Amino acid sequence: MIRECQLRRTSNFRPTSSAGLLLLASLLGLSGTSLRAQTPPPDSSLDRQIDEAFQRVLKAPADASAGNSYATLLVKAGNYEGAIAALERQLLDPQAPPTARMELAVLYYRLGSYAMSESLLRQTLEDTRLTADLRQLADNLLRDVAFRNQTSQWSGLAMLGLRSQTNPSARASGDLVYSAGTLVPLPQQFKPKSDSDLQAMLRVDHRYDLGLQNEAAVVSSLVAQAINFSSSSGHQLQATQVKPYDLTVVDVTTGVRFKPSPLRAPKLTLRPYLGFAHVGAQSHNYLRNHGIGLEADYRLNERTLFSVGYEHRHYDYAQRIDVPDAALRGGPDNSLRARLSRETAPGQVLSGEVALRSHKAGKPLHGYDSQEVRLTYSLSYSSPWAATPGDWVTSAWAGATRRSYDGADTAVHPQILRRDTEWRVGLAHTVPVASAWALLLQLEHVRTNANLPNYQNSNTSVLGALTYRF
Repeated sequence: MIRECQLRRTSNFRPTSSAGLLLLASLLGLSGTSLRAQTPPPDSSLDRQIDEAFQRVLKAPADASAGNSYATLLVKAGNYEGAIAALERQLLDPQAPPTARMELAVLYYRLGSYAMSESLLRQTLEDTRLTADLRQLADNLLRDVAFRNQTSQWSGLAMLGLRSQTNPSARASGDLVYSAGTLVPLPQQFKPKSDSDLQAMLRVDHRYDLGLQNEAAVVSSLVAQAINFSSSSGHQLQATQVKPYDLTVVDVTTGVRFKPSPLRAPKLTLRPYLGFAHVGAQSHNYLRNHGIGLEADYRLNERTLFSVGYEHRHYDYAQRIDVPDAALRGGPDNSLRARLSRETAPGQVLSGEVALRSHKAGKPLHGYDSQEVRLTYSLSYSSPWAATPGDWVTSAWAGATRRSYDGADTAVHPQILRRDTEWRVGLAHTVPVASAWALLLQLEHVRTNANLPNYQNSNTSVLGALTYRF
């Protein structure tokens, strides 16, 4: 999601019929009746409407209504710089409505000019004409903008949830599997079995502004997760693990985000970084990895962001009784990921992602190449219940991952190299219950088609969780 385009709104804000509030509502993604009345007829061109509105402004420069209509159309076209130029003329009038500065503050926010946005919001709050609803909205925006202007910024998310799965161990769904090249009946103990787990997750992000003209900042993140299955065997390790693993995961990255050429390429941002991860299973070390990466973001326009990232890590598996040939499972891992995100309308974001990965191992049967595609749609909208704060967010996604392994597993079939295609669809819904608290409901189905029946399976999971943002 394009972070700059997601603004916090209060549940008790209601757009009025004034031109200024109509523009503010369009900026914040509200959908009142008066705003819908501004929608152009289907047979009208947006460019033609902008030209006609501009001509009305030329004929009546002092007409605030004409200026607001012109700015509203520019916002609809994604031309925030033009809308700013159109609105700043209103501030020449000492009696300009307080919404004028507020609208400019929102526009500067969306462009990432947080210092200018903060200044305008503070001036807005000094205006005694500001209504209670708009004052609350301005206060919320000011807190967010003031945070973004701090030299050292901490933010994060904590989650505690309960999940149920139909096949968490990804066991084969068929009755027959290969054993040394021969089809044999699948033992009952290895057939799919449902389970539930309690999971906790913590993400902490930190940004330290270096105060340079290229907007350089040290950006670091920590993600930690713990999953405890109801049927887990606890701390016990077995040569043939049947029950799901209790897992702990810690991933840390840190690097410098900057604009390599602020004047010639102001829309390009780079972040080289270092990364380290640790995975534990049944309270014992399972694997570690470390490496380097590079992220690049390029903002095509105010509503479209293109991101690409490369990462190289080296995987080291721990010697365990349940991990045969652990030293031969690890090796270099390279991944390349590209993502295009588009704010199709206020509160609506569509993104597509393509990823390539190559994992090489000491033993070819553990190495593979994969290709992944994923499409995600997110909708943010006002709560239908006035008592609940903030916006509701609904997200839906679908994707597929193709894996081709480097060598055959003789224990399964000595002549067939494993080929998998994993299909994934999901739906998530977030409902705020307080200023920083929210309920998360998530449903996901994963199905794996494989050329070997041993790896053909499906799993449906349902997650309910409580989240806290700070």
